[in-house]
Amino acid sequence: MVKNPNSPTALLLRERFPTPAALASASMSSLLEIRGKAYVLSDAKLIELQQLAAQSIGTRDLLRQRGLVLEQTQLIRELQLLQQHIEQLEQEIKTIVEQAREGKILASMGIGLIQVATIIATIGNIENFPNAGSLKSHFGWAPAVAQSGKTLDWTGQTRGGLRTIKQMMFLVVAHVIKQDTQWALLYHRLVEKRCPYDERRGVRVGRLRVFGRVAGQMIETMYALLKLDAEVLSNVPNGQEPPAPTLYDPDVHRRHREGHYQPLKSSPRKASITLLPPILSE
Repeated sequence: MVKNPNSPTALLLRERFPTPAALASASMSSLLEIRGKAYVLSDAKLIELQQLAAQSIGTRDLLRQRGLVLEQTQLIRELQLLQQHIEQLEQEIKTIVEQAREGKILASMGIGLIQVATIIATIGNIENFPNAGSLKSHFGWAPAVAQSGKTLDWTGQTRGGLRTIKQMMFLVVAHVIKQDTQWALLYHRLVEKRCPYDERRGVRVGRLRVFGRVAGQMIETMYALLKLDAEVLSNVPNGQEPPAPTLYDPDVHRRHREGHYQPLKSSPRKASITLLPPILSE
């Protein structure tokens, strides 16, 4: 009836009617009151739930029922307390991430706040990574190529990296390619170009490689923005308010994809040494 037995509606039903007999004898008005706005439980489903409760083969011994009800009540209250703590923690994490410079940078890329917090915790200090490739390897989204020069020719993802952050980046990519973003345009263009169409299954195959490409570019963008911000902060004198961080700009990304590349920071021109002609002594 209810997909999640630990959802608020399911817990309220189990707490209000802890035994099949109590549920079978409940009035329809009390069931509708508990259901509230959970319209997934229609009137027909509530009637069917009562019929199933009346046919339950659970224990009918009153003493055993009393012990089971006590245990279930305590477990439900402990679960509700844990859910409240998780909700408070998530709210506090979101508040901290919204105020942090790294959080503002990563959130500007269309990543959720909880996922941003996970990425920040995984990276620690961006100075720990000498280049974007090392960060991609740490995330488990660096490309791995195997070639023998004759018969072996294979390209895939590295088996290294942290499994949790690797799985989370997969969810991040799955989210951004469903939105109106430059990442979605990149994904669909590469799928059309590099993923052959399987007529038997009616789908394009090899999309995971495109996922890896998009994830790699997102990690490179993270690295570039975080590295730039770290360099800016290192040059701010003590006591002086740092400038606002440079955020991800989809318009700049679009111009990059159109061929008008512009680096995040202008590198200074290398100093040149001019050799003067020797002075001839008279």
